[in-house]
Amino acid sequence: MVYRTLFPHLKPAYRWRYRPRKKLARTNLCSPLEESRFMRKILFASLFVLATSFSLFAQKSSDKLDVFGGYSYTRFNPGQGASAVNQNGWESTATLRLTPAFGISADMNGSYHSENGANNHIYTYLFGPEFKMPNQKGAVFVHGLFGFAHDSVSTSVLGTNLSVSDNAFATALGGGYDWKASDAISVRLFQFDYLMTRFSSQTQNNIRLSFGVTFHPKFGRGL
Repeated sequence: MVYRTLFPHLKPAYRWRYRPRKKLARTNLCSPLEESRFMRKILFASLFVLATSFSLFAQKSSDKLDVFGGYSYTRFNPGQGASAVNQNGWESTATLRLTPAFGISADMNGSYHSENGANNHIYTYLFGPEFKMPNQKGAVFVHGLFGFAHDSVSTSVLGTNLSVSDNAFATALGGGYDWKASDAISVRLFQFDYLMTRFSSQTQNNIRLSFGVTFHPKFGRGL
């Protein structure tokens, strides 16, 4: 199968069975529509929790939130003899500052790759501490994030659309630099992460590079 050659870290979610004069049978199949609905539920639930938490803290301070959004490149290593693949996508992070130097981050990332008719999507949902070292021109930051990853592959075989997916533990260890453009906006010149995933009880050692814009919205009575 194509997906087993390109993505050996994924367990098969269906089995093939040939029956004369009958349609090809498959079991435990996850359709692209079900996949999309699942991802939307996860995204909306994460955003709701973040928005609720941030609003509670924002009432007590006018400068406690950093919001990053930008491009993300992931070098994903499936392991088990398969070649590493290049994935392009996006990353979004919201960091709640408990002190000027310490905060709690919630990070979401989507990475995408297509090859030989197979489309691979990987989403990560990570949470953890971030340490920030600000200066007059910007800030260096480091973080340790933990959570889970959702991987899916869709393809078409004999005119039938198939999809297989898996969930796994994930962690990202890294940091970067934000250059201060103004009090409200910083430019994230780079962010580098070692991204580890555990699909199929195997360790995938990956790297992730990101850059974009960090916003520092102000809330509360100080406006």
